[in-house]
Order: sequence, then C-alpha cells, then structure tokens
Amino acid sequence: MKYLKYLTLIFILLLTTSCQDKENINLKDDYYSYVNKKLLNTNKIEKGEYTWSTFTEAQDKVDKQTDKIVEDLLNNHENKNLNILYNQLLDDEERNREGISPLEPYLDKIDTSSNIDEFIKNAIDIENDLSIDIFTNITIDADFKDTSKNIIYFSPITFDFGTSSDYYVNEDYMNYKALIKQYGIKLLKQYGYDQKKAREISSKITSMYESIASKSKLSNELSDISSYYNIITKDDLQKIYTNIDIDYYLETKNIPQGTKFSIIDIDNYKALNNYLTEENLSLLKEYVKLKILENYALYLSNDYSNLIYELNNKISGTSEDTKTNIDKANEVIKTLFSYDIDEKYQSEYLTAKEKKYIEDMIVEIIEYYEKDLKSLDWLSNKTKKKAITKLKNIKINIGLQEDYPKYSKEYDLEKENTLVENIIKISDKIKEYEINKLNTNKKDQAISQTTVNAYYNPSDNSINFPVASINLFDIDHTYYQNLGSIGMVIAHEITHAFDDNGSQFDEYGNINNWWTNKDLSKYKKLKKKVINYYNKYEVIDGEYIDGEKTVNENIADLGAVSCITNLANSKNATDNELKDMYESLANMWATVSTEEYQKLLLLQDTHAPSKYRVNATLSSTDTFYEVYNINKYNDMYIASKERIHVW
Repeated sequence: MKYLKYLTLIFILLLTTSCQDKENINLKDDYYSYVNKKLLNTNKIEKGEYTWSTFTEAQDKVDKQTDKIVEDLLNNHENKNLNILYNQLLDDEERNREGISPLEPYLDKIDTSSNIDEFIKNAIDIENDLSIDIFTNITIDADFKDTSKNIIYFSPITFDFGTSSDYYVNEDYMNYKALIKQYGIKLLKQYGYDQKKAREISSKITSMYESIASKSKLSNELSDISSYYNIITKDDLQKIYTNIDIDYYLETKNIPQGTKFSIIDIDNYKALNNYLTEENLSLLKEYVKLKILENYALYLSNDYSNLIYELNNKISGTSEDTKTNIDKANEVIKTLFSYDIDEKYQSEYLTAKEKKYIEDMIVEIIEYYEKDLKSLDWLSNKTKKKAITKLKNIKINIGLQEDYPKYSKEYDLEKENTLVENIIKISDKIKEYEINKLNTNKKDQAISQTTVNAYYNPSDNSINFPVASINLFDIDHTYYQNLGSIGMVIAHEITHAFDDNGSQFDEYGNINNWWTNKDLSKYKKLKKKVINYYNKYEVIDGEYIDGEKTVNENIADLGAVSCITNLANSKNATDNELKDMYESLANMWATVSTEEYQKLLLLQDTHAPSKYRVNATLSSTDTFYEVYNINKYNDMYIASKERIHVW
C-alpha cells in the first residue's frame, strides 16, 4: 500500500542506534551507557541481523506471534488467496523453472518499441500493469488545505532499488551508490548481459540518475512539509511533461476528472522529461527493464531473489542471510495480507485492560500538556489559546480503525497463475483501492497493527498506537516506570503536533498559520538552538548528529521528557520514583548495531542515535540534575543557559 512517504511516515517513532565501547562508566558522564550497561553487554547482534534493541526484541516477540497467526490462517483456510500465495512463495522449484519467463512479455514490449512515442506508450502500459514508478510516483492522501478530501501528490521519482536523489549527488552516500550500482549490474548479468555490457548499461543509467538528482530536491529540502503543497492543473502537468500525452496518461490510471494535483518536486519531473527523446531511446529501454527487474526480483527464481536479500544485508552490515524460506514467505504475507493478520492480532493480544491503561495515560498526559503550554513564558496568550485548541482536538487511535482496508479478501488469486501473475493481481486490487480513495476520501493508517511503533499524523491531528505498541510497557510495572516508557512515547507523539512541521497544521489537520508573527519568530530561534545543540554531539569518530535533519524528532524528545518530568513532579514523585522513570526511558532506547547500520542511520534517520535521545534530552532537564547531583565537572553537565526548552 502506498502512503505519502514524506508526509505521514516522517513522524513515526523509528528505531535508532548507538555505540557502546566503555567498560567503566559513571552515570554522571554517560547516563545511557551506565543504565544500559548490562543490556548492552549481554545482548549481542544475532547472526544474520544488524541491530539489537529493546524495540527489536519487542518486535521479535510480535513476529513470533504473527508467525503463529499466519500458520493458523493457513491451516483454517480463512482466506484462499493467502494459501495460494503462500504455497507459491515456498515453491522454489516452480519459480526456478519459470525463471524470467513471467516478465518476458513486458521486457519484450520495451525491447520491441521502434521509436520514442511507441516506447512511452508501452512504458505507460507497463507502469500501470506492474504498478511500478516509471514516469511519476503517485500517492493519494489528504488535501493539506481541506483534509476532508483526498488529492494526488506527485512525489519524486525514485532511482535504483527505490533510492532517492541523495544517493547520486551527496558525497556521504557514495559507498551506497557504488554498492547499489554493483547489484544493478548483477541483475543485468542475471538477465543475460555479459559483464562488459551490464557495466556499460549500468553506468549510463547511473549517469542519467546523477543528472536528474542534481536538479532534484534532497532530503533536507523535503523535510519541510509545506513544500509538498504545490497545486497544479492538468495543463501545468502537460507543460512539465511535454513529451507525454498527459490526457492519455491520466486516463490509463482511471483518475477521475476534476482530481486535484500537487507536485512535490517539479524539477525532478522536468529533468526526467528531458530524457524522453528519440536519441535516448536505447538508454530508456534499459532504464525501464532494470526497473522491472528490481521491482519483481523477489518473486522470480532464487538467482534473482537472492540478489535482493544480499544487497539488503550488505547495506546494513549483516554477516549472512539466516532467514529460511518460511521466514521470507511470512514477510511477504504479512505485508500483503496485513488486514487479516492485524484483525486476528488485535483480537488475541489487545486486552481491554491494556487499552484502557494507554488511553488513561494519554488523557492524563494531554491534560498536563495543557498546563505546560499555559506556563510557557515565550508564547503569547493568543498563540497559546490556538495551541491548546489543537491539543484538545488531537484524535487518539489505538488499534484497528473502522475503515481499515480489507481488500485482501478480494484478491481473487488463481493456483494456475505464476507467482508474478498473482502479485500483479494483488497490485491491481491495491491500486484500485488507492484510486477509489479519491472518491471515498478514506484515510489509511500508515503502519500495520503488528509494528512496534507509534506516530503522529498532522493531516488529521491524530496520535496512533498500533496494537503492538502494548509491548512498550508492562502493566505490572510501577506508574513511573511506565511513564518513562510508554508515557515518553505518548508525549513524544503529542509534541509532534507542535514541532517544525506539525505546528503548520491546525486542529483539523489543515495547513493553517495559527501563530502570531512575533511568536513564530521566537519559535524559529528556539528551533535554531535545538539544531546547534544536537550538532555538537559526535557519534562515531568524526561523524556528528545532523541537528537540522533530526530537529523535529529532537524537539519531540525534548518536549516529551519535559512533559513527563513535570507530570511526575506535579505528583510529588520521590527521587527514587524519578530515577525509575529516567532509567525506564534509558532502557527503552538500549541499542547495539553494526557499524554499517549506524552509519546508514546517521545519513538517513530523522532521529538522533539512541544514546543521545537519552543523554542529550536529560542533559537539558533541570530535574535530572537535582535527582543525580550532576555538576559542572560531569560530562552530562550542560550550563543552565545552554539547556534547551521549547515545549
């Protein structure tokens, strides 16, 4: 299922990483490492993995539970489509026998295109038939100015293996670009080209991507959510794509007349359009063929699918692939049959007691957050009133919502089809559902109920807790231990309503400036302080946190720690109870990762590494100093005037 990648998922509370290499640690110098010493020393990265954390440990537990659910669904034949696909995923012999043949009609269609016009028409057909992004990257989500309606967003075109422009123009990504290019060559060789030809094709495609990327927005520019809202007409789109018949293009996608469009990166599309000429025909043919192979390699013979697993392992620093065929089949099933699995997971694992516990804590934190907002000395009463209105209108979603998509019951798969043919049928049904959202205006949850995570969605002003988030706390733990774990997560997501992006949306989820100019100016100065504060933290030798890229998550972390600390103090928590809360917070972020994965996250993740989500936030928390007697001779010490307080 597609979502507006840069809109919704940017707010998700993702797993991050940290480095642990000290044996003799003082809690006043490195609180995270001191509190988590036992966890970090006893939990090693398993063979075939690239990270261990309290989150991945919880996710492993959920994965075992969902594996059992998949097994039960298969045994009970509750959805015939699931049984058909599962059996095909496990049938290596049949897939190896078929080889590339299921994709040959599409590859041949590209190869036999005699001119650029025929190629474009054929490529449009393939884009629709295989649901891959060739000319546009369409997502359907809420209209920022009227979130009761859905519109089409034209997101930037992705490159090899779904990568972004950063990989082709940012020097920090050059090792990854080389690795991705290497596996593109391997796919082309597997397809039948010799080494020399495969390298030649790959180099030309890479050059094209570099050219397009040089004119496209990079991740730092895409971090500003307001930049996505650039309304264009169909005529405007035709002016961007001068080499494509836009009327025909939109008609083939069954897009209703009168649909509203927003384009996120005009120059990205213009740059690709410039390549759609007769002189580039041979290059474009290889570009589309490689796109097809990359998108469908997982469903082909092992010679193809193993390349995808190898690439993922190389990027994350995994030593070897320890996943069985059943593990791999289950991963696909959990993605494509998420409703069936989510429905059963919720019925089996979400108790009324646990749901009420989370709901009660959310209500309590929201109530106290209001007190915190009222006490802010840098915000005017006019803006405070608007902020409180937004806070009081935050929707709380725990578990499945009523309009959760159930199209997996309608896949209508056939045993006689190849695996690729059935994957195409599934893609068609998902695509049909997505396009229909333009009429129904339905909104989707961004992640499945079996994901240990939580997120804030600015376009409907909601905080969302999948069922699996119950694994972030223990109902038998003390109140303060849970305040440091699930309470921290709750307050973090609430604060996203007031981070640099969330603060642009009103209580209804519409983009609407509810700030006075003076208050907005003060906020931007505080944001700059947050950026500078995190920029100084060195993670790996010579590698620092990118304060600008991580600013929204850092604001959310700072606001969350401030909120739960003030809430605990309002209850006259003892020093021991406060210690329980802070230790629980630190335990939640305990993480061990391969160096390759740490470096990848430093480049891509919008969160600071785990260690600094603990140490940096607590070093800006006055109560922490009082509880642990931190002074200027300790590494955790930050001068009072340099401590960051936003929300």
